[in-house]
Amino acid sequence: MSKTDLDALVMALLDQYGFDESGAMAKLSNQTVSERLRTPVMKVKKLRYAAALRFGGNVEEQAKARLLATLANAVLEPNEDKILLIVEDSLVQNWLQGQLKKHQQIFDHSFNTEIVKVSATGLFDVLRTIFGDDQLAQFEAGYAEMKRTADHAKHLAIFRTLTKEFALSAAKAAGAGTVALVKMHLGLPH
Repeated sequence: MSKTDLDALVMALLDQYGFDESGAMAKLSNQTVSERLRTPVMKVKKLRYAAALRFGGNVEEQAKARLLATLANAVLEPNEDKILLIVEDSLVQNWLQGQLKKHQQIFDHSFNTEIVKVSATGLFDVLRTIFGDDQLAQFEAGYAEMKRTADHAKHLAIFRTLTKEFALSAAKAAGAGTVALVKMHLGLPH
């Protein structure tokens, strides 16, 4: 194996198992991993991407599971019908942007490359093609109900619950492997 492949394999193993009984590092941000490994953040990001491509198995299944974990932590743009996804995972970001482009949806990340801003309708259209109507119906209905609520603080609480429930529901529908990946990335017990 080349040094690059070996580094990527070590990163894959650290993300899956951790070290010093710390548990899986996949749930940790790139910055936190950078601090623990004492290596630059950009190197961590690059290694995680290489690890996912080379040693993570089916790239599309990984991207879906990681997207669900990312979606579980999405936030709403105040006073707009936009959903903000904080995506520091290069695999997810590249894959999601490809899906959005494929479905003619506009996204924005002009000032911060880790934030993807997309209209709720556009995101729902893409999620429907990825996960199907059954999983998305409850999320969309809850989102519509949430929009009728006047209290912004309530919006955020309802949205947070909706995204987590959708992520776990869609993961369960996709299979046990996806559930395990989503739970690992969310830091939930398997």
